[in-house]
Amino acid sequence: MTLTVRAARPNDTAAMLKIEKECFGFDHWRTEDFAANQCIVAELGEQVVGFLVSRETFAGSVSELPEREILNLAVLPSFRRHGIARQLLETELRHRATFFLEVRESNAAAQELYRSCGFKEIARRKHYYQYPAETAIVMQMK
Repeated sequence: MTLTVRAARPNDTAAMLKIEKECFGFDHWRTEDFAANQCIVAELGEQVVGFLVSRETFAGSVSELPEREILNLAVLPSFRRHGIARQLLETELRHRATFFLEVRESNAAAQELYRSCGFKEIARRKHYYQYPAETAIVMQMK
């Protein structure tokens, strides 16, 4: 099957919520959260197997690039280690911008992916995450 990365459609929300719950063990995103941001999905056949949520936080100026924040990236566990998260991330990085994201301190696989795409650690936020409480590593890519 061929992987397709495309803009999310309203009828993809149920699949994104299911992936969110399966990947993170709790359901903290709501339909409105996805609708309020820019979402892309990875689709194999007709099954949504991953998604990336982002938003523009600064439109840019004559002398500065726009800024974008990656808010959420998830791939169904049974489809991990096939380059799907990388393809979602690389699609997002086609925007000409400075990017920011937070990642759990314990999520070594995600940190490795982000570093391989050019992100660098710029800060840490203690107790940023809940369920369980954990430090966030703030990363940036210019």
